[in-house]
Amino acid sequence: MNFSGLVGAQRLFWAAVTIALGYLFIVQTLSVRQESYTGDEPLELAAGYSYLKTGDFRINPEHPPLSKIVAALPLLGFSLSLPLDSEAWSKPDEGAFSAAFFRANATSADEMIFPARMTSIFLTAGLGLAIALWTRAAFGTWAAILALSLFCLDPTVAAYGRYIKSDIGVTLFSFLTSIAWAAFLGNPRLWTFCLAGISLGLALATKFSALFLIPVLAVLYLANCCREPRALSWRRGIGALLLVVTFGGCVTFLIYAAFALSHGVKLGTVDVRLIHDFCDRDRAHAISRMLSRGLPRVHPYLEGLLVLLDHNTIGHVAYLFGRQNMYGWWYYFPVAFAVKTPVCTLALLGLAAVAPFQRRCQPSPFSPPTSRLSFFSLTTPLVVFLGFSMGSHLNIGIRYLLPIWPFLFVLAAAGLSRVRLPYKPQILALLCLGLAVESLSIYPDYLAFFNQLAGGPANGPRILLDSNIDWGQDAKKLSLWVAAHHISRLCLDYWGNADISRLGLSGPPLPATWETERRRDLDCVGAISVNTLYDFSADQRTHAWLRALKPTARIGYSIYIYDLRR
Repeated sequence: MNFSGLVGAQRLFWAAVTIALGYLFIVQTLSVRQESYTGDEPLELAAGYSYLKTGDFRINPEHPPLSKIVAALPLLGFSLSLPLDSEAWSKPDEGAFSAAFFRANATSADEMIFPARMTSIFLTAGLGLAIALWTRAAFGTWAAILALSLFCLDPTVAAYGRYIKSDIGVTLFSFLTSIAWAAFLGNPRLWTFCLAGISLGLALATKFSALFLIPVLAVLYLANCCREPRALSWRRGIGALLLVVTFGGCVTFLIYAAFALSHGVKLGTVDVRLIHDFCDRDRAHAISRMLSRGLPRVHPYLEGLLVLLDHNTIGHVAYLFGRQNMYGWWYYFPVAFAVKTPVCTLALLGLAAVAPFQRRCQPSPFSPPTSRLSFFSLTTPLVVFLGFSMGSHLNIGIRYLLPIWPFLFVLAAAGLSRVRLPYKPQILALLCLGLAVESLSIYPDYLAFFNQLAGGPANGPRILLDSNIDWGQDAKKLSLWVAAHHISRLCLDYWGNADISRLGLSGPPLPATWETERRRDLDCVGAISVNTLYDFSADQRTHAWLRALKPTARIGYSIYIYDLRR
């Protein structure tokens, strides 16, 4: 054994991990300090803090509590007021409650947001480390470094991995669940079984989309049976599958119980009517349930799952290529992936796709039995989750695809490390350098990234809106721009939840296309969020007159400036 080569590979691996994760940590921390809180962050943080302080899960039941609790943990070091005597709490009205919470703690708002966001940044670093360690074990050091590079240089990861949302948490736990279950199937051991069950439970407690993992576990078991029929008998295999799902469910419900019991709160159980409501997918009935929803009548996890199903039945306004649709399009997420993924990453994925079709790879990454199982543990979650997503009516943003990112990057790195290609080291180095340039070029506006094939971030609003580009994150930058340019007359249409009055921003809204007299009398600098400019969830003629003009400036690509002074 060449011990000097082994030591050299170890040093190279850890040096690459340190540099890549250090880079991601720095750019996320520095960039998020420049941004106002996004549309959902006040709600997520207020809900999480209420869970910690009351053990009551009435606020924001549409999402499980774990990510909100983790984000709110740093807030325990603050002296904060929780508006439990408000009508918003008794109803409950989650939007009004979060507004009341931030209003009551206005002086601490910025100080609260940053440490809460840091919890997501640390989870992102943990996910990157998990990708590197598992890929090295399964496919080697070079594949691990390449997979980690794809992860750390991805603008989507940099963007959503720094906000108070459940997306990065469910991505981490979904990845751990899949690789732990595959490890158990390959070599059944108690610790891999427990890791799979705990990870599954944490994923289910983070986001309801993690339910896709249950069919993933079943498919992986069937694939392993076909690969190695004697690995686990049918009885033992099915028993293990049922046990790991039960184990995961127990972990999820224990998270609820731990906070509820510590505050003496009694959680609901199961109502017979709930079964009927789960099966009733009539849109009118779903709307009625959403409008009449009050305090949870059953266990909050089941109540939240029903809220999500009703939301999916009702639909959510989606925007694609200038068109609006309440039910979205089956091709929404493939389009979002194509325009929000860096060109160099798309090129690397294309090269990796060649590997399975080459007769003589060096060597094939999937020929040994363990590698084939590793391959299935990557492709199965990717295919199942993408199928679920394309059938969803909630076409809101590329962040919904984040759970497939680790599987996609590891799969690409495994293929690229074995594919036969002339001048392969030079090509891979050039594409990785290009990816770094693409990532750095959008700093600090990662949320607004669109690749050059899509026309770049300036063309983004013509393709996608909502959290793909404008989440209200650039109010702070607008305030700085207004002060630097000494703007005295501002017309403002801001889409978001930031407290713009505390930022010194105010002004009348810009007129609609048909308000000809107001348009003629304008004498101001107009600042408008792109969600409003492109009439997201509104009559698309409203600001057509403004879209025909060339903007004077763009603030973080989410707020456009128009000089309308006479």
